[in-house]
Amino acid sequence: MSDILEELDAWLAANWDPELTVAQWWQLLGSSGWAAPALPTNAYGKGLSRNEAIAIGQRIVKHGAVAAPGGLGMLLAAPTIAVHGTQEQIDEYVLPIVTGQQAWCQLFSEPGAGSDVAGLSGRAVRDGDEWVVNGQKGWTTLAHLARWGMLLVRTDPEAPKHKGMTYFVVDMEAPGVEVRPLRQITGEAEFNEVYFTDVHIPDGERLGDVGEGWRVSMTTKSSWPCSCGRAIAA
Repeated sequence: MSDILEELDAWLAANWDPELTVAQWWQLLGSSGWAAPALPTNAYGKGLSRNEAIAIGQRIVKHGAVAAPGGLGMLLAAPTIAVHGTQEQIDEYVLPIVTGQQAWCQLFSEPGAGSDVAGLSGRAVRDGDEWVVNGQKGWTTLAHLARWGMLLVRTDPEAPKHKGMTYFVVDMEAPGVEVRPLRQITGEAEFNEVYFTDVHIPDGERLGDVGEGWRVSMTTKSSWPCSCGRAIAA
C-alpha cells in the first residue's frame, strides 16, 4: 500500500494545481485512474481493493486537492458497466462518470412492487435493433439531474419472477421519458417518479444478455460500499 500512496503523492505533486477549475481537475484525476481506483484498468481505474481505494481518496483530500466526483454514477453505474459492459460501453459511459461530466440515477423500484425489485412490471418490447419501454419507476433519487439512468425492466412476462428481466442504460433526455418531482415537506424534490411512454432504447445500450437483468442488478446492489468520492457529479 505504501508504494501505491507514494505513486499517488508523486502524481499529485506533478498535477494538482489550485488554479485549475474543478472540471479540469476531475478530467485529470478521472483519466489517470485515481478518481475510481477500485475499477479495473480497462475501465479507468487501477484495479485496487476497496480499502486501498478509500485510502487513496483520503490521501487526495489530505494533500489539499479536490476530492473525486461522486454520486450514483461513481457508486453504482461505473462498477456495473465495468463488469457487464463491452469496452465500447465502458469508454462511452464510464469515462464521463469518473471525470464528473455526467450524473446518473437508478431506475429499479416501482410503485406497485415496493421493495420487491423482482416484482417489477415495467416492460421493454424488442423492435428490431431497439427496445420500446413503457412503465413507471418511483422514488428515483436525483432523476431530475441525471443524464443517464440504470434501468431494469421486464422483457419476458412469461418467465419466472427473477428471470425475464433485462438491464439497460437509458438516456434521461430521450423522448417519452418524463420526470415528476416528489416534493418533500421542505419543498425540495430529491426523489422523483419517472414515466416511460414508448421510449426507444437502442440494443447497444443493453448491459448483459437479454433476460439476465437480475444478475446484472446484483452487481449494482453489491457496489454500494464502493464510493471513493464525495462530491455529486453534475
